[in-house]
Amino acid sequence: MTSLCGKTVLITRAQQQAKQLSTAVQKQGGIPMEIPLLHITAAAREQFQQVREELSTYDWIIFTSKNGVNFFLDGAGQPLPHTMKIAAVGVKTKRELEHRGYNVHFVPTTFVAEAFAKEFVNHIGSGTRILLPKGNLARDVIREALRNHGAIVRELVVYETAVHLQMREQLIEALRSRAIDVITFTSPSTVRSFITLLESENWREWVKGCTIACIGPITEREARQHFQNLLVPKEYTIESMLQCISEYI
Repeated sequence: MTSLCGKTVLITRAQQQAKQLSTAVQKQGGIPMEIPLLHITAAAREQFQQVREELSTYDWIIFTSKNGVNFFLDGAGQPLPHTMKIAAVGVKTKRELEHRGYNVHFVPTTFVAEAFAKEFVNHIGSGTRILLPKGNLARDVIREALRNHGAIVRELVVYETAVHLQMREQLIEALRSRAIDVITFTSPSTVRSFITLLESENWREWVKGCTIACIGPITEREARQHFQNLLVPKEYTIESMLQCISEYI
């Protein structure tokens, strides 16, 4: 039986998402340390006005994260039409939709945008109307792939992600005191925020004894610019990432 055996695990994701990872760390015998490096806020409500009126004209809506689900549904303030099919990029996003009473019609076999785009195009034709709620830092992979396939894609920024500047001193103190054994990154933006907050500090020295884990290949690509040894699970979920860390430890 593998476990995190009392290791302190730094959780860098936004506060809204941290609890799930903290609970999973505790279940495996680790000590979670939450220092949210991202600050997430809802986009302006005015954005939803036109979308509300034309919601029934879309064939599909694609959600790429739990944040996308919650910020869109809360902002829209009305249920999705029964005629609209729903796609989710990952199993957690699917569960969130089901929790809110919706059936999900498509989930890719691998939970990254590239795999989603490759598999999803088989379910649409030229002229298919698709609504794509997203965060301000989202990549263009899905949009471009679907448009190249002839779909009409309307993007809607439903939440904004920024570097959580107030966390700078707390992060520096935790690393400088060598209190952290494992650093987890769950998105490229958590990596970028980490580097931004530690600019001009001697952080490379502080993390020498740390295990660095990334949830998947897109986050890994960002992290490789700054770290040499990285753990990446075969399945891109929190549970798999923690299992990977446990086995390594």
